[in-house]
Amino acid sequence: MADVKSGDIVVPGEQLCVIEELSPSYGTYEKDGIVYAAAPGTVSMDLKERSIKVLDQEGKMKIALPVSDDILIGEVGNAYEQRAEIRIVRRNGEDFHSGLVGEIHISNVTRRFVKSMHDVMRGTDIVRAKAINTHKIPTVLSVVGPELGVIMAKCSRCGNPLTLTTNNNMFCLRCENRETREVANDYGQLFGLEARPDLAPRRRSYDRDRYDRRDDRRGGGRYDNRSRGGRPDRGRDRHSDRRRRN
Repeated sequence: MADVKSGDIVVPGEQLCVIEELSPSYGTYEKDGIVYAAAPGTVSMDLKERSIKVLDQEGKMKIALPVSDDILIGEVGNAYEQRAEIRIVRRNGEDFHSGLVGEIHISNVTRRFVKSMHDVMRGTDIVRAKAINTHKIPTVLSVVGPELGVIMAKCSRCGNPLTLTTNNNMFCLRCENRETREVANDYGQLFGLEARPDLAPRRRSYDRDRYDRRDDRRGGGRYDNRSRGGRPDRGRDRHSDRRRRN
């Protein structure tokens, strides 16, 4: 039997039942097979649907915890080597004032190898992510996908918004600092930031004539002197004369 009944007043973290009895709904979450209250309020059970929820004093539904595939927007609170904490502020396009913190593990950032979370996101970055678990704390997030990732970042040196140059490369227009992030395909658009591919670092081009001239100065091209009209090698001439005398 459930530990509570309909009409009981509960507080966050209070055990309500086990998952085999009732499924978590609004204002609740499940952890290790046990359903807990996610917010203070009144218990309401639906035996027909076999679900349990927590309502506020007016009988209205508390904000439910995110479910799988919800699109969430939040600010990076802390970024560690292998994970980052995200303070969620929007859910599926609507404000989400719950104080809920999600978590992104480094394995849920990109399909390529990443050594540290600091290479893909940092504190104060704004991130669009997807929930990959349901009614659980912490909410596990993923930013794998073109529409997911950092949508706005600030320079770690001066705090100026970073400008996207190419791919995941960022440039600060104020202090000219360069950083990297795992960005969404619409990075900066919600904040009026335009991409500047012209600011991307340029690769040095190969100058064939310049390398040929350098080789000549170093004594290269020794056997090409005849074809270029130069004098033949003296050592070779003396050897040929000696063989003719013999």
